[in-house]
Amino acid sequence: MGEIKPLPYFQERYMVSMVYYTDEIVQVLVDQYKGFGKPLLFLLHGLNTDSNNFSKPAEFEGIEKFETDLTTLHPILTECRVFKSDLELALIQFANDISSEAHVEVMRKTKAGVKEYQLESMFLHHTYMYGGCRHCSYTCICATGENSAVLHYGHAAAPNDKILEDGDMALLDMGAEYSFYGSDITCSFPVNGKFTSDQSLIYNAVLDAHNVVITTMKPGVSWVDMHRLAEKIILESLIKGNILVGNIDDMMVERLGAMFMPHGLGHFLATYGFDLNASLTFF
Repeated sequence: MGEIKPLPYFQERYMVSMVYYTDEIVQVLVDQYKGFGKPLLFLLHGLNTDSNNFSKPAEFEGIEKFETDLTTLHPILTECRVFKSDLELALIQFANDISSEAHVEVMRKTKAGVKEYQLESMFLHHTYMYGGCRHCSYTCICATGENSAVLHYGHAAAPNDKILEDGDMALLDMGAEYSFYGSDITCSFPVNGKFTSDQSLIYNAVLDAHNVVITTMKPGVSWVDMHRLAEKIILESLIKGNILVGNIDDMMVERLGAMFMPHGLGHFLATYGFDLNASLTFF
């Protein structure tokens, strides 16, 4: 197990007011409780709407001595995750900075004839070697050619193993994790360094949508409206490029943009925390 650190070490490292070993949990919680009857524990248990799975509430020996509430904590912590402290923002910024550096390094070394997983390996090396990021936020997506049309390419059944071909577009979705705070960066570029006219049309359609949303979004603006704005800009670009023909307002009513953008405009970044068993749990 290695060295068992003393309690003051954890108190200073995690900047918390009280620290105890896990085998003390029952007695500590009972001592903290000043009322009559069984103490009440609020446990984390709620639906992950992405996976449709429920989080597993904490368990420990002696939990039967407590009343438990499985409904109150989840919606509160879900809301708390939306707001980050300055220290949290600094961690997220670092994870994004080192990931951005790694993406640029991968672009420099990308060429026809290498394997997709070699691009993944370059990214992992850079973020670990120069940023101390031992983990990624998710499975790296190194999609080239037709693989770029697979939304979550790179999983076990599609292990980033295609050979890059001249003329391919690369879509790389990779983000490092640092101190349990994640990043998520996707970029697209031609493997040979030169866009074809068709590739340039699609790339700039997405870039224009990105830039318009960035300049329009501000506190109080609806995220759904920003998603629709992105769809509209993309549709306008496709009309200008003669890929689509028709009235933009009619297309928006029919949500034609969803055919070309079958996902959300964005999502929250994941953070992690420890449950009462001192094992990692996602919330």
